[in-house]
Amino acid sequence: MNLSMSAWLQHKIDEYKFSIRDMTVDFYMAQARLNRPECSIEQLRKFNDTCLDMAELCQLNGDDQSYLHAMGKLHQRLVVELSDTSRERLYRMQAWQLARHSLSRLCHQLAMNGEWDKASVLQSEFVKHASWIM
Repeated sequence: MNLSMSAWLQHKIDEYKFSIRDMTVDFYMAQARLNRPECSIEQLRKFNDTCLDMAELCQLNGDDQSYLHAMGKLHQRLVVELSDTSRERLYRMQAWQLARHSLSRLCHQLAMNGEWDKASVLQSEFVKHASWIM
């Protein structure tokens, strides 16, 4: 049976919404693991991967605002983690490395959108938070 273009498009939109909903659950579960004092580097990486997967899905579907939101949430949390002095140095160094990557992707998208000021502010804030770790 052939679907009309409208039905096909609606099906694709519904698939995207369900995928995002599933990934949002994964995001909150991964984020909850970061809230534990015994959180490991592997859990930090899993959180990073979950956010990147969500952002990639948004980007592939042309949802730039959701892409920016996912990358922003990732970057913001990584900055919090690298600043947390109760964490081991190796953990904070991993958070710093992942935050650099998320900042790069976030600033690239902001630059493509012509939002240079936001990218500049993010870079300045990152330098303030991350400069002492090195």
